[in-house]
Amino acid sequence: MKLSPLTPLWRLLRGKIDLARICPGAFVLLLFSFCPRAPFAFPAEAPAITKELHWAVTEEKFELALERLRVGKRPRSRAAVVLVHGIFVNSHFFDLDGDQSLARYLAKEGFDVWNLSLRGTGRSLNPLRGGVERWTLDDIIDRDLSSVVRYVQKESGGSKVIWLGYEMGGLLLYGYLERKGSSGLAALVTIGTPVTFNHPQQEPMKRLLRLEESPTLKKLFLSLNSPFFARLLIPFVPKMEALFYNPENIEEEVKEKFLEAALAEINPGVLDHLLMMIKRGEFVSAGGDFSYRKNLAKIQLPVLFIGGEGDVLAPPEAIRLVHQSVSSTDRTLRIFGPRTKDSTTYGHIDLILGKRAIHEVFPVIGRWLKQRDTQDQ
Repeated sequence: MKLSPLTPLWRLLRGKIDLARICPGAFVLLLFSFCPRAPFAFPAEAPAITKELHWAVTEEKFELALERLRVGKRPRSRAAVVLVHGIFVNSHFFDLDGDQSLARYLAKEGFDVWNLSLRGTGRSLNPLRGGVERWTLDDIIDRDLSSVVRYVQKESGGSKVIWLGYEMGGLLLYGYLERKGSSGLAALVTIGTPVTFNHPQQEPMKRLLRLEESPTLKKLFLSLNSPFFARLLIPFVPKMEALFYNPENIEEEVKEKFLEAALAEINPGVLDHLLMMIKRGEFVSAGGDFSYRKNLAKIQLPVLFIGGEGDVLAPPEAIRLVHQSVSSTDRTLRIFGPRTKDSTTYGHIDLILGKRAIHEVFPVIGRWLKQRDTQDQ
């Protein structure tokens, strides 16, 4: 290579530049300017997750809040995934913080995620003064979920929606499929969702029936409501704590965030519906004339059932019963705990908020969803 007297390298070689005045970084850059491009690249930053607030409006003008999470404008998954939370909690349960979030995990895996706030929780408060103040699970099944399906289909541009329901959220999805059919739905994931409440492990749930025996106690419970009682009792009563999670499987900081941000009040009508189900020992309509448990055979979609070995509210036996009762030819049952070589025994809420849920539970969900999304193409 012929060097011109004007080139820095020529001047350097002829001693025209004082090496002591050249910083090492500049010298390296100088050499790189005359060498082939080095095969080096700085690590790419993690893709950013965008969040958008949407509203699905029911026929009675009840506005249901949906938070949409995705990476980029065109997620890799064809089907949108709707997350439906459980009783006594709100949608923060699926998105507690950056590290403890099933919603963000699925978004990073390429899914178009829609985190639903059920009526009466989060931003989904009745906007019409003087509107309905009392509702049941039947109302949510019959009036709300269809509106959510239509809205998500329209906004996502896809014809299929995948439902993921935790606890009561799973019950709502069972009920929707039994009453409305599977139109617009591609698959279903339920976590900690029993349809029976008469197993020996569930005996503590019957203590709630005392509310029916004492109108004064019930009124007090509704006026103070679940967030107050949960924050007051759960951290300080070991037996109460063990009902909801394995204390050894949840970080103290996560527990505090859960109690502070993820709890929700319960509607009087929903409470009455819940008490009826506990009394009857199964998932029935608010009027008691329709058994959702006995109609599970109507469900034919691919289903993933998830439970925890140590879950008292949704024991493995109750989850297995649902698994055996649906008509789906594509159905998967996964109970998390030492028997399946997981790190520890999973309880109820630690299926989502457990110490290693992001490493053990979330990947199982992600892989299963990707396989069904591929099959649908």
